[in-house]
Amino acid sequence: MVDIKYTYLITDFLNNKVDITKFDKEIRESAVAISLVYLAAGEVECDCWFRDELASKDYTTLSGLVAVHDGVSDELDYIQPVSLEASNVHLNVDISDELRDRSGKLRFHQTSRKMGTIIVWTGEGDDMSSPHAIGGGESFSFSYTVGNTDPLTKYIDFNMVENETWLHEGYVTWTNGQLDTLDLLLVTRVTDVVPGTNYNLYGGYLVVPAVPGTGTIDITSDITQANGGLVYMPDNDQGEYPLAFWNAEWDHDSHSYINISPAPTGNGRYNMFTIEATLAHFLRKMPLLESGFIALNSSDTDQLGHGMRLLMIADTNTSIADHDWSVACTMCIHREKTV
Repeated sequence: MVDIKYTYLITDFLNNKVDITKFDKEIRESAVAISLVYLAAGEVECDCWFRDELASKDYTTLSGLVAVHDGVSDELDYIQPVSLEASNVHLNVDISDELRDRSGKLRFHQTSRKMGTIIVWTGEGDDMSSPHAIGGGESFSFSYTVGNTDPLTKYIDFNMVENETWLHEGYVTWTNGQLDTLDLLLVTRVTDVVPGTNYNLYGGYLVVPAVPGTGTIDITSDITQANGGLVYMPDNDQGEYPLAFWNAEWDHDSHSYINISPAPTGNGRYNMFTIEATLAHFLRKMPLLESGFIALNSSDTDQLGHGMRLLMIADTNTSIADHDWSVACTMCIHREKTV
């Protein structure tokens, strides 16, 4: 038995287009008696192959299906919400809006990167003389020579007030290590204060709005500037607001903070610190022996708030013998802008 082909122009279809999967289903569920073999559609024609020649009424039915076929995939209509029953609670999970490939299959891709940010590997921070600069800052590297100050410390800054930035993972390489150690901390920028009457200190270091007549300090830093002392506090992993006592708005035209206002109940977005506070200790006393390389892999990412700084500390192990050695890091970060 020879398969028989029936050809229709794409313009014969309702909306001048055909969805093969949907049209196939429509034919197989119709009253056409002869079995459909397959469909093939191009830009101009759609070929319908059947096991045998169609009777007149079957051909009329097929032509009628062509005339009303809208060419719109209803693949998502076949997906029913999943009902989960627990303690008499019904939860409907609707996956109809999930991303799919061209065949209609769900796309699965796990990433720690926030959508809208870009991956960048860098061995340096930003130039802090301009709040929109990218790169040009301190390098993630030390070279210790016998007789140098020990330990060596370095602050790595990123401009984040105009460039959302997340820390992902790092890579460390070193040479001639003798159980020397490397630390990496996340610390706060410091706000300058003097004895006064306008503000209080919480815990001796956190600047909070003062009840009238009870203040103990005055702020002397120019906190309208990008690096004047305001430290942005990101939400935690549960999406909850942190404890923060100040609000401010960044003005992109003047490149400065405006509308700085107190948040006495702690529901603000910024804090100010009179001493350098450690917010996290990412790398603690990592021992470096001889020469090597290590990838500090992570499946997570942490948002860096503007006003936060990375503090890198290289401590020479002089108890063995004073010696020259070097260490360098590359950080993988996710940024809104990389150029």
